[in-house]
Amino acid sequence: MEKHNSNILFGEKTENTNQPPAESTYRVKPVSGLKMFFLLMFLMGQLAGSPAQTPDRIAQSYGKQLVRVFEYRDSLEGVHPFVKGLYPIAIAEDGHFYVFDLDSSKTQYRIMAYEEIEMKVPKGVQAAFPLQFYDNKCACVVTGDVFDTPEGYVMIFHEFVHCHQWHTVEPGLRSELPLAVKSQKAGNYMWEIEHPFPYHDKWFVKTYNAFRQAAFDNDHEKVAEMRAELASILNDDDYQYMVWQEWKEGFALFLENKMRKHLNLPENKVGRQQPFSRTVFYVGGSAYIEYLAQKNPDLLTDLKALFFSMY
Repeated sequence: MEKHNSNILFGEKTENTNQPPAESTYRVKPVSGLKMFFLLMFLMGQLAGSPAQTPDRIAQSYGKQLVRVFEYRDSLEGVHPFVKGLYPIAIAEDGHFYVFDLDSSKTQYRIMAYEEIEMKVPKGVQAAFPLQFYDNKCACVVTGDVFDTPEGYVMIFHEFVHCHQWHTVEPGLRSELPLAVKSQKAGNYMWEIEHPFPYHDKWFVKTYNAFRQAAFDNDHEKVAEMRAELASILNDDDYQYMVWQEWKEGFALFLENKMRKHLNLPENKVGRQQPFSRTVFYVGGSAYIEYLAQKNPDLLTDLKALFFSMY
């Protein structure tokens, strides 16, 4: 895979186009013959029509927005220790992922790699997952419109929470969760999204509503009662799935709303309306985490202990 150097930096320092290019690696799929000729002409901007979207142009177009990620990080200081952690940002544009990552000083974002996208990425996507072509590092995956609003920047940090989970305790927890192990062996890599959970079962809806409200109300007796009832009405796979989503997405939503409150932004009330879907565990998990943290604040920085406390 051909490598290319870059000297485009964005962060806390003033942009320096004389920066040594040693840290950056562009990655493209090999082509040959006539296709190579037209690709080279395209990248050099020699073909007629609108200007080519080269990696350097992409980097220049998002320079100010990437600097603002550091500004938001600084303004959110004190919300939670995990907010300090910055991770790769992969911007989906022009049929490619353009990956920006921190330089060695950790004070600037630099475009490090790009890769053709093999699937259509809809505008407005906000996600976090490991990028195989980028050493399997977990990245915040977005489209450029995420930088248009303060809420968008908060969502970047929401996805950074997932990156933190992935790079710390998540792989170990997956290896201990029977549902995850079974799904992996079966080649079902989409189980976190596609698990057939009985969201519309009337007993689940009734019990989960009662559990969530008890957590909001800090009602210890009711929380314990409803948690026990959930364990009794759900099979093992469904119960594991519920806890996994509460832990993973609930924690990210919990911190997201802390950040929103700090910035005087509206609360994200995702998952509160019926019919239920996977997002019901976002708000349920957030409420449960806040409930548990009142009794043991250390759980907010010990993600493994938090998971087993929720389980």
